[in-house]
Amino acid sequence: MKKRIGAAVIAALTSVALAACGQSGTSTTANGEHAPVTLSFITGNPEDHPISDGFWMFRDKLAQTAPWVKIDYKGGPEVMAPNLMVEGVQSGAYDGASLPSGYYASQVPAVELARFTPFSPTEERDDGVFDIYAKIHEKQGLHLAGRTYAGVPQVILLKDKIDKPDLTGLNLRTSPDASGPVKALGGTPVDMPAGEVYSALERGVIDGATFTSTGVVSLGWQEHLGYYVEPRFYDSVASTVINLDKWDSLDKETQDAITQTMKDVEPEVVKHYQELAAKETKAWQDAGMKQIHFQGADEKKVMDAAYRTSFDALDWKRIAAASPEAEQIRAKYEETYGSKDLVSVVPGSAVIQPKA
Repeated sequence: MKKRIGAAVIAALTSVALAACGQSGTSTTANGEHAPVTLSFITGNPEDHPISDGFWMFRDKLAQTAPWVKIDYKGGPEVMAPNLMVEGVQSGAYDGASLPSGYYASQVPAVELARFTPFSPTEERDDGVFDIYAKIHEKQGLHLAGRTYAGVPQVILLKDKIDKPDLTGLNLRTSPDASGPVKALGGTPVDMPAGEVYSALERGVIDGATFTSTGVVSLGWQEHLGYYVEPRFYDSVASTVINLDKWDSLDKETQDAITQTMKDVEPEVVKHYQELAAKETKAWQDAGMKQIHFQGADEKKVMDAAYRTSFDALDWKRIAAASPEAEQIRAKYEETYGSKDLVSVVPGSAVIQPKA
C-alpha cells in the first residue's frame, strides 16, 4: 500500500526546493535585473530614537549600493519586548534586528563583553575580534552583520554634586550594562526601563542614572538632573543581526552587498554618534547641568571600577560555557588594557567636549 504524501509535506518540500534555488545563486529576473530581496527588520529602540539612527544610515546606504534589497521595517518595542527580539529573529518570525548588546545577553552571553571593547568597529574587524563575535552568533542561529551604534560612552548623571567618586547612599537607575561600575563605586543600581526614569527622578525615587551619552535630552531627564560625571566609560554597542538560515538563503551578490555596505557605514555611524554626543553634552549644559571631572587618583578609581572590577566580576564561567571563544576576546581586550591608560581605551572618548 502506497503512503500518501500530505499537502503540508509537499508544501514544505517545495519551500525547501525554492530556497535551494535561491541559495545556488539564481539572482536575476528574465529581463536581466536582480531579483528583489525583502528583509523584515525590527529595532530594539523606537523608530525615532537616536539609538536607531545608525540602522537607518545602513538602510539608506544599502538602498544605494543594492537597490534590489528592501528593508521592510516592522517596528520597535511596540511590536515585541526588546529582550525577546533576538528570539524573534532566531525563530524566523523576523529576518533581522538592530539591538543593543544588553538586550540579548541572556540568549548570547558573550555579547556582555561588547561594552568593554577598546576598539572601534573597524578596528575590531581589522584585529579579528569581529570574526570571533561572528562565530559566536552563528552558533546561535544568527549572522552578525555589523555595528549600527558605536562610539558612544556611558555616563553617570546625578541630581546633586559629589566631590569624590563615591556613590555610597545613592540610588542610580542603571541597565545591566552599567550596574557594575555603580556597585564598585558604592552606589545602589536600580534596574529600570528608560521610560520610567523621568517620573522616578521627579518623585525622588532615584538620585541619578547611568545612560549612553546620547538620548537623554529626548527623554527629558535633564530637567531633573544637575551634573554629569567624567571620565565616561565603555562603548554603547548595538548590532544588526540576521537569521542565519535567511542569510544562507541569500545569493552571494546580496550577501556581499550587505557586508560591504555595513563595513563602509560603520565609520560614518561612529562619527555621527560622536558628533551627536557632543551636541547632547552642550544641551545638558544649556539646561543647567554642570560637569564633574575627576582626575588623577579619582579618575583612575572610576576607570578601574569600569574596566577592571566590573570586567573581572562578569560570570565568566557561564559565558565560557556558552561560548568558549569569548576567552579569545577577553585576552585581546586585556592585552590592550595592560598597555594603555584606561582613559584612552574608551572608543568614544572618556571626556566629550560640548559642541555648539
